Amino acid sequence: MVLPLLKGLSVTLRHFFKKRITVQYPEERRQLPPRARWLHQLQRHEDGLERCIACMLCAAACPTGAIYIVGAENTDRHRVSHGERHARVWDLDLGRCMFCGICVEACPDEVIVMTDRYELAVDKREKLVLHKDQLVAPKGTPPRWAWMGYYRREPADKSPLQLPLFKHLAYEKYLKTRGREEKHG
Repeated sequence: MVLPLLKGLSVTLRHFFKKRITVQYPEERRQLPPRARWLHQLQRHEDGLERCIACMLCAAACPTGAIYIVGAENTDRHRVSHGERHARVWDLDLGRCMFCGICVEACPDEVIVMTDRYELAVDKREKLVLHKDQLVAPKGTPPRWAWMGYYRREPADKSPLQLPLFKHLAYEKYLKTRGREEKHG
């Protein structure tokens, strides 16, 4: 009867004397992991033109319908992107967004990346709708790869592709089972 009580108290005392880690926010900020998925950003090419060609795949893939795009044609006088079209309107409703990253994966040109900017609190719901001018990266910002896009490209030094651990193991398992089927088949 007394032993379980002492065990419970020992757990409590262990946590009581542990060193506390407190971040004095907003003066101090925690270092987020490199693959943190928070506020979206629309990337530019190295020459400053926008990457978005208004294909609308991100809006179609969004499960909550948080993305709204209106495309327009590029002209020689008014060139916004390298493609034939550009996004005249690109709105994101953060009140509907669930930060799943499906729009990032759907984008064929890696226009959308998710940044580590997590301070998204506002006082009115209307302020949760972000427009293109609030989301496009400033000129001169180096482009980044999408948060899961690193395994899609062949490295410049022709080294083997680095797949995420579980994808690599699943692919090896698939190859082993396929080899057995071919031998017995």
